Amino acid sequence: MHTPPPGRDASSAYSQHVAARIMNFCDLTTPWPRRLWDVGAFLSLEELYEAGAWVERRVLSQSAVDWQRRELERLLGDDPALGTNAYRRGLQECLRSTLTVAGDGRRKLRHLIDLGRPGYLDRWAACVAGTNPPPPEKAARFIASHLLDSGHSMNGLDRWIRDGRLTLSAADLITEAAALLTTRPTRWKILVPFADLHRHRKRTTGLPHWIGVRETEDLMAAAGAKTTAPIAGALSYEVEARDVERALEIVADLVERLQARARFVSTSLVTPFDLAVVLNQNQAMPLRMPARGARVLSLAAERQLYLVGAEPQRLGDRRRSAVDDALELASALNHGPLAPAVAGGWSALESLLTEARDPDERERVVAASRAAALVTCSWPRAELTALSHRIRRVSGGDLAERLDRCGSNRERAVLVAAELAAGNSLPLERSWRRRSDIAAITRMRALLADPGHVLGRVRRHVEGSLRRLYRSRNIVLHGGSTGGVALQPALRVTAPLVGAALDRLAHADLVAGVPPLVLASRAETALGMLGDDMGRALCDLIE
Repeated sequence: MHTPPPGRDASSAYSQHVAARIMNFCDLTTPWPRRLWDVGAFLSLEELYEAGAWVERRVLSQSAVDWQRRELERLLGDDPALGTNAYRRGLQECLRSTLTVAGDGRRKLRHLIDLGRPGYLDRWAACVAGTNPPPPEKAARFIASHLLDSGHSMNGLDRWIRDGRLTLSAADLITEAAALLTTRPTRWKILVPFADLHRHRKRTTGLPHWIGVRETEDLMAAAGAKTTAPIAGALSYEVEARDVERALEIVADLVERLQARARFVSTSLVTPFDLAVVLNQNQAMPLRMPARGARVLSLAAERQLYLVGAEPQRLGDRRRSAVDDALELASALNHGPLAPAVAGGWSALESLLTEARDPDERERVVAASRAAALVTCSWPRAELTALSHRIRRVSGGDLAERLDRCGSNRERAVLVAAELAAGNSLPLERSWRRRSDIAAITRMRALLADPGHVLGRVRRHVEGSLRRLYRSRNIVLHGGSTGGVALQPALRVTAPLVGAALDRLAHADLVAGVPPLVLASRAETALGMLGDDMGRALCDLIE
């Protein structure tokens, strides 16, 4: 009997791994170790094309863009679906040019992007359907990032893949994803009701998208939206988006811009309701920007969350820890508007992980490398600890009992690592997380087999993303623009990584009294001594 290739077999471990990881990458509740850490191939190329204009305006330095194109050349060499050999040669020639605004290389890059983007996911489907498919982790990463970069929201894609597609083969799943991108975006009509809108009777007269109180109440009632609070009226928006969740995100951003304008006119609040009516579907849905996944959980775990101002505050003495300053700078990461989130997120890292004597002082980009070392060192224990909490009790097995006797998460992680290193299987809980946990076990086995290679790859991905945040910050602050092609995606992938770095820095500084730069040095030393007799174990890379 002929056995189909794993990418064509829905029951194969390969297909289930691909589906589980795409679902991870599209789920807003996924913790940072399992999140998507980078943008896709063609958005990276678009970002590089745009960078030429920013260099011309002296917003980005040529050295930053040179690093970007060298790293992109290396990363794209790992993408089997990028295009034919001739296409790759042409792209390589462009990436080895300076890509100045007037240069021929930049003009050719524009043409190659437009030539290669159509059919990208179809080429991935063909690669996955072969007898020797690319690694499932790589396939899922490239595919999910391309879908998100193409205008889908994480919530929308999460709904799409859970709608019966988790049982498809990898090839069929990617084929359906390719078909999804061929559908035209929908023009959504969305009504945003307001509880308060300063002097709206005077200032909304003549606005084409203003809806009066009576009509707003009727539309909300027809959509099943119930409220006892008085309604001032509503604004109606038309936005083009690939899914309704993304349309609501766009409208939430428009409302934030409206509120920003209003703060310069009056102290009265512009207060929307926390819902909107999607007129296309006659349905009320929540109106809020989803959290971006930056978490500093050690503040709660170590009982530091409310330990602010516990000591008497003396007149003229407003000294605060550097970590507290950084957390305030980064406070917009999860829910703030784009510009403060990008600027504050990078400033938090820079404030903790640079000093005046750094060789990279001119660009401060050394903070990206140091933060990447911290995140990379944190990753093994984070994944192993998560797995330790998914172990179920089985007859004849004592792993669950041994885990119960562990006194810390570190001990639990060490025990799980030892089981995997010995080649033992882990009895996982039977839950909706099971496929994701199996994929994590595969990653941890690869890590234990070759720590230097795997952690080197992790660090390159994390550093590349954090450097993207740095470039985004320069575009916002020095270019005065929030319209950069990669700004929103950069925030999507870097916010969880910034949170992970701040988590380690906060724990070390507030609990153990280890300064941020000392912790970063320890992390870089630990990575440099991987595999050495005097080096640290994987669960102890950062303390």
